[in-house]
Amino acid sequence: MLKIMRLLSIAVLVLLASPVNAETIYVSDEYTVPLRSSPCARCAILHRGIKSGTGMTLVETNGEGWTHVTTASGLDGWMPSQYLQKEPVARDLVERMKSQLTFAEKKVQQLTEKLAQLEEENAQSLSELNHLKEANDEVSSELSSIKKMSANAISMNAQNQELLERNGILQNEIDVLKAANHQLESSERNTWFLYGALAVLMGSMLTVILPRLKRRKRFSEWG
Repeated sequence: MLKIMRLLSIAVLVLLASPVNAETIYVSDEYTVPLRSSPCARCAILHRGIKSGTGMTLVETNGEGWTHVTTASGLDGWMPSQYLQKEPVARDLVERMKSQLTFAEKKVQQLTEKLAQLEEENAQSLSELNHLKEANDEVSSELSSIKKMSANAISMNAQNQELLERNGILQNEIDVLKAANHQLESSERNTWFLYGALAVLMGSMLTVILPRLKRRKRFSEWG
């Protein structure tokens, strides 16, 4: 019962929220009401019995218990106002509410499935984001190592450059020493050459002098 009342309340709210060009009234639940050509109980009958729950368009009310209506099929006539009401009958309301409830349940199910899909996509995105963060950390670590290696390489390059400069200086000193040594060797060769020449000269002089000395000695012995 509470469910039916709730459905009825929802239906009323839906109907009130729906824009209409003309007010609609309905035949009450328990009657089959004839439609007459004029507002009197003995006037000609246009339709012998409008079923309860049938929707019609309100044209006017004469204030004497009769209501002027038009049906969906185009009939235009009068009915007793006591058999008419502004709300649809409960049976139609229940059916309408059931249909709306079914539609709402399907919509809720679709939204639930969509929410689950979005949650799954969000979880996947978070997982991918975590992987990207880990990869970024690894790249940052590698970059830091490369920077350190680059700094060491620059330092080693500077040290190598300094060693090359020192080596150049030492090479120049070695060349100077080699030149000096060469000069010394040349000077020593010249000295030995001079000594040799002196020895040859002295030998020649002795060769000349010694025979003369021997002759003088012989002469002195004979005298």
